[in-house]
Amino acid sequence: MAEESALTVPLAEGTKEPYASILAYPKPETSTVASRIRQLGELGVYALEFGGPLKLGKLSVLGKGVAGIVIVGMTANGPVAVKIRRTDSRRVSLEREASMLRVANGVEVGPRYHSNTTDVLLMDLVDGHSLPQWLPALVGRGRRLRFRQTVSSLFEQCLRLDQTGLDHGELSRAHKNVRITGNGRGVILDFESASMNRHPNNLTSLAQYFFLGKGFARRVCRIMGPVDTEALKSSLRSYKSSYSPNAFNETKKLLKLP
Repeated sequence: MAEESALTVPLAEGTKEPYASILAYPKPETSTVASRIRQLGELGVYALEFGGPLKLGKLSVLGKGVAGIVIVGMTANGPVAVKIRRTDSRRVSLEREASMLRVANGVEVGPRYHSNTTDVLLMDLVDGHSLPQWLPALVGRGRRLRFRQTVSSLFEQCLRLDQTGLDHGELSRAHKNVRITGNGRGVILDFESASMNRHPNNLTSLAQYFFLGKGFARRVCRIMGPVDTEALKSSLRSYKSSYSPNAFNETKKLLKLP
């Protein structure tokens, strides 16, 4: 979250600036803003919280992507993450993303889906750090084991997605789409680009990000030690041909993951 305090306003205040510019980013036409407020109200959101690591105009937000803006919404059951479709998004609605998130939830992956309308998606609020923030904070005794436990859990989530036939589509950019909570649990976010109509590459994409890339992977090697990259590539090719538990376990064994 941003260092400055988050700003909470009643939903009705969303018609005013600068809030309207977030609810209907980047073109806050009056009718569009009103529609977004109506949809938020239908989903039980009574207040909006503007805070997070990204600055959008005068306000802070949790996230900004090509499809939507993510902020915090207040409901009777507590705060939730609220994704609001951008007015310039190539997606005509958030229905497809909501459907993909529900599939992922079915194998215990992703933030828990709550509800959605055409332009608004509610899900669990994940309080965590991006991978580039998390890795340097792993200090002291046992950091290698903690690292391996977190990565092992993420790999197991990828296995379940692969076996289900859902390809996330963006795990090669895991710094944007994975968060690590305070207890070391990894959460895969943002299923906007997910699909059930292509060959899943979840584990291979995440393994490449962690161990075969240039930037982040080099920092991983300082904790894990050197990795036999050719053996890992071969193991991943074998895994991708079957998504079998045996091939998966061989890959984990090669990386000494619990």
